Amino acid sequence: LVSDAALLTFGANSEVTITHVHNTGLNLKHTATGDDTPIVLTLQTGETDIAANDVIGKVAFQAPDEGTGTDAVLVAAAIQARSEGDFAADANATSIDFMVGSSEAAATKMTLNSTGNLLIGDGTSSLPSLTNTGDLNTGVYFPAADQVGVTVGGTEVFRFGSNPIPSGSKNLVDNGAMTINQRGSF
Repeated sequence: LVSDAALLTFGANSEVTITHVHNTGLNLKHTATGDDTPIVLTLQTGETDIAANDVIGKVAFQAPDEGTGTDAVLVAAAIQARSEGDFAADANATSIDFMVGSSEAAATKMTLNSTGNLLIGDGTSSLPSLTNTGDLNTGVYFPAADQVGVTVGGTEVFRFGSNPIPSGSKNLVDNGAMTINQRGSF
């Protein structure tokens, strides 16, 4: 098929189509218009013995023709399904790994495991793991095992765990005037 808008059809009723979109790519579509007729794309491995940490399927993103070469042509991002243990008749626990790179081949930076836990990197006080897009140095990070740190402006202000407050201070509330207002205004 050597034309723009080329169309491939699949199925007895041509209900699944792949259409070329000029200068953009491909569209995969289920043509049925009724309720509950989604398009399903299933990645399948032919492996007959899935062991722990085997990749079952992966979608990778790459710019292999980037002219500067080196890091620029590495896989920049990927999403993969990875087995958590050996598959058996009664076991198929799988994690989804979200992979990105920064001057490196894409590596796992976040995982959603089979129990629904979201696993993220530890981060640092200057670049915490959980932030908002408008303030990347304020948020939550994980300084050590069994510890959670809260950081503002790149400085840790509170820590939950074995050392709850930086510098060993025990004053949790800054209220030097000892002001208490239970029912009215000052």
